[in-house]
Amino acid sequence: MPSRRSIIASIGGVALSGLGVWYWFTSESATGYVQEKSIEARYREDNQLHSESIVTVTLGNPPGSGSPQLNWLHDDWQSQFDSPSSPVVSEDLHQELQQAYVDIRYVVGVCSPSWDDEQQETGCHNAPTSRENFNHVQVHDRVTASYTDTGLSIESVNGTWSFDNL
Repeated sequence: MPSRRSIIASIGGVALSGLGVWYWFTSESATGYVQEKSIEARYREDNQLHSESIVTVTLGNPPGSGSPQLNWLHDDWQSQFDSPSSPVVSEDLHQELQQAYVDIRYVVGVCSPSWDDEQQETGCHNAPTSRENFNHVQVHDRVTASYTDTGLSIESVNGTWSFDNL
């Protein structure tokens, strides 16, 4: 007769396998380019929840022309970024942000021809991601990413995207 531990271990293994299969069926993996990075924060004031941006970096206009564009950098956090147009969040900064705000969201936007729809040749998803994914990519990077209803996951970074075809 199998022991209680082996039964529990088997159930745990089946549950993890099921979660992996669910993720594989619900995610859309595609190669594309990073078109935005931002850090969004929420804070409570007068019993109401408010939102503000810490930093937002996007593509130049037209896409691929020149360096990424720094659209917003919060005055209170300017000194915390060595290179604001290529933001990276250290563990210390992450802790400071968590202490200052109720909620912190790291957002990365990826566009891919594989995510096209009827209105556009290239589809884009701006979605929450982990701090590790946020730090791993910069605007203009060529990436392979997966998108689900819960967020964006960066699978790999493969140099810089060529915008010649856009």
